[in-house]
Amino acid sequence: MLELFIAAQFLWGALLFVPGAQAFRAVIRALPYVSSALMALAYIRRVPKLKPPIAASFLVGALAVMVGNLLWPTTQLSAGLAQCVFQATIAAPIFWGWKAVRDEDRLLKVVRLIFLLNVLSAGLGLLQVYYPALFMPPQFSTLGLQMNGAWVESLTYEGADGRVIIRPPGLTDQPGGAAIAGAIAAVLGLGMTLLSRDRSRRWFYLFGAMIGLSALYLTQVRSLLLMCIGAFIVLAAVMFRRGRVVAAGWLIAGGGALVLTSFLWATSVGGESVRQRFAGVAEQGAMQAFKENRGQFLSYTLGELFDQYPFGAGVGRWGMMNVYFGDPTDLSSPPIYAEIQLTGWLLDGGAPMWLFYGGALLTGILLVLRLATQRLAPDLGDLAAISLAILVFVVGMSFAGPVFNTQVGILFWFLVSATYGAGHQLLGRRAMRRRPA
Repeated sequence: MLELFIAAQFLWGALLFVPGAQAFRAVIRALPYVSSALMALAYIRRVPKLKPPIAASFLVGALAVMVGNLLWPTTQLSAGLAQCVFQATIAAPIFWGWKAVRDEDRLLKVVRLIFLLNVLSAGLGLLQVYYPALFMPPQFSTLGLQMNGAWVESLTYEGADGRVIIRPPGLTDQPGGAAIAGAIAAVLGLGMTLLSRDRSRRWFYLFGAMIGLSALYLTQVRSLLLMCIGAFIVLAAVMFRRGRVVAAGWLIAGGGALVLTSFLWATSVGGESVRQRFAGVAEQGAMQAFKENRGQFLSYTLGELFDQYPFGAGVGRWGMMNVYFGDPTDLSSPPIYAEIQLTGWLLDGGAPMWLFYGGALLTGILLVLRLATQRLAPDLGDLAAISLAILVFVVGMSFAGPVFNTQVGILFWFLVSATYGAGHQLLGRRAMRRRPA
């Protein structure tokens, strides 16, 4: 069941490659969230002695704030109810993941599977650049095309040989969809080299990471590249904190080599367009590039929107739930555009939503950090460090898009919960050690 759940998170898009599948896109797109809810139902009767992680309590608070905000007069009721259910399925793994993954070996198998599935999607993205006629989805998202007829054309660029390249969708039907899979494959691939003492396996993980980064470059999503580099730094910092200086040096050198070689590979295909896209970040600096792009949405949210909706704007007024279930004729609560996750949380629940969801994120990351920095079980510590890098990567993504309204949010809460389940015995021993006699 666990493997099927993970497959549903990353392989759902493969169904959209079947001719005529666009007619059932909404059903196919719901598979990751439905599978999360089904897993919660499957494990609901299993009540082990272990308590759920603290982050679960904060998430219950966040969901309660959303449900309470259904009473706002500006709530789009149908869309609001859908948004509450939607968010519950995204948060669900925090309540069952620790029941499904109870030891280090199980966590290792899960992380390997996530890596392989994302390499598959990123590798397909590369094939879509080299052989578009053979590997592109037969039809791009009908919803996206209905909303903007020039959508696909706006996400194309000229390659090194003069041909037009559509930003590779990978195992999705959206141009640029391979970016997230490529980034996750890159972070996991570099991290997994810590676990393998077999040289051939290390090369396999590195090659998978290079495929992921190359696909990421060809999608031209700069924010995800910055998040990848940040995740590499987190991995190296944790190794240094544990006294593994050689491993930390390897991660810095290996991560730098991956970034450079993948860039050279991508520019040999994508040409000057790819080079200029990413060279601009190096020339401007990461902070300046963020300030001029996504930083504008952050300033708008913290300033104008917060003054207008300190306790929420009513549930169901943004995102895909509004598109699917909202009432466009309701002029009293028109849709509000949210580019980043912080905006979405503000609209759904205001400052209380920030408090509860932010508390859940912080406690979840601190829990995994605690396991990553312990030295009693080195292999489990390495696995926790890899999970931590992905968690930091996802939180960083939330400043570039509403990532906790996607299945990446499900991945975040699953890794928090699964890492907690694998390390619960170790956490118990450490707690006993700290108690006074």
